[in-house]
Amino acid sequence: MQPHSYRRWITLAIISFSGGVSFDLAYLRYIYQIPMAKFMGFSNTEIGLIMSTFGITAIILYAPSGVIADKFSHRKMITSAMIITGLLGLLMATYPPLWVMLAIQVAFAITTILMLWSVSIKAASMLGDSTEQGKIMGWMEGLRGVGVMSLAVFTMWAFSRFTPDDPNSLKTVILIYSGVYILLGILCWFFVSDGNVANDPQGTQPKAFQLSDILSVLRISTTWYCSMIIFGVYTIYAILSYSTNYLTEMYGMSLVAASYMGIVINKIFRAMCGPLGGIITTYSRLKSPTRAIQVLSVIGAIALIALLATNRHPQSVALGIGLILLLGFTCYASRGLYFACPGEAKTPTFIMGTTVGICSVIGFLPDVFVYPVVGHWQDTLPAAEAYRNMWLMGLAAMFMVMVFTFLLSRKIRGANMPRARTDAQISGA
Repeated sequence: MQPHSYRRWITLAIISFSGGVSFDLAYLRYIYQIPMAKFMGFSNTEIGLIMSTFGITAIILYAPSGVIADKFSHRKMITSAMIITGLLGLLMATYPPLWVMLAIQVAFAITTILMLWSVSIKAASMLGDSTEQGKIMGWMEGLRGVGVMSLAVFTMWAFSRFTPDDPNSLKTVILIYSGVYILLGILCWFFVSDGNVANDPQGTQPKAFQLSDILSVLRISTTWYCSMIIFGVYTIYAILSYSTNYLTEMYGMSLVAASYMGIVINKIFRAMCGPLGGIITTYSRLKSPTRAIQVLSVIGAIALIALLATNRHPQSVALGIGLILLLGFTCYASRGLYFACPGEAKTPTFIMGTTVGICSVIGFLPDVFVYPVVGHWQDTLPAAEAYRNMWLMGLAAMFMVMVFTFLLSRKIRGANMPRARTDAQISGA
């Protein structure tokens, strides 16, 4: 345990909770679509427009969020992002008209993506050196999941305290989220550092970020390797959102039972498997986050091949659930590690935020194409053929992860070899 290690982990928890729950109001439809239509007066089409407004704005802002992380104080950015998001929630609680809701969604994208996304990842990564990135990012993903799950359960309990026709039920949920955001913003002010000092073992002054460094980041091969690793893992993450549909249509599970499985996969596994990825890199022989993701991708590919083999003639629902849970484990453990890859590749701290931003733009592109493509297959093809295509897409994504983790591992080994030879020469002397 390092001195003040307890403060480091408290800081990581606050950053993780903030980064996780900050999206919940923007994604309110995921749990509260029917109350939004009922109490806010929006049609389902309008709610879809509200969601797409956030998504499109977010894609545009991922890259500049990296520049923000490299040029501005982490403490000021995270604190202001959380407090402003909370204030926007107070406005949302008034049940405003559609044009105001659309403006709020754009503002949510500015606070959660531009001001918070890359900043929170960089601030967390700076809590440890290159050897600790797997542990830190794994726990960050797990703590995000814990925060999201805990607040979702609490707000659902508060919502259930009201009668079905009471418009104050949804308003209470929004106000709880807003209050939590503001509280987390205040805590960030006291625990998060400005982020101006890098963890430099030689004690040299870190170089200041310049806009020309964006081109430098794009020229670094490891940026593209990390981006494609995230792209592959995130494709599986998107595909797993169809687990409920798959179990219902292919195995005849009831919607209630399949929905519970969806909660296990999308909520509980997120909270559990992120830290497990960090534990793997801390306590096993796989010290490298990149190598751990590579091994997980092999396991994921085996699970996908088994799902393809059982897809045409599904018989054992237990086997189907087991394979999906195994795929979910590999996905969420990898999600807890993939933002550790730039740190493991020794990306300079002064361009870490920009690297995260660029990796996010490329890595999260499956958000744009997976859902419409799989939805088209569901609408136009027999169920068995639609899900076969979906699992094939996932298998291609897993092979992509294998290829780029191999390339990144080779690059990291090549960069470490000169240092190892130097250490050997010093020992020999």
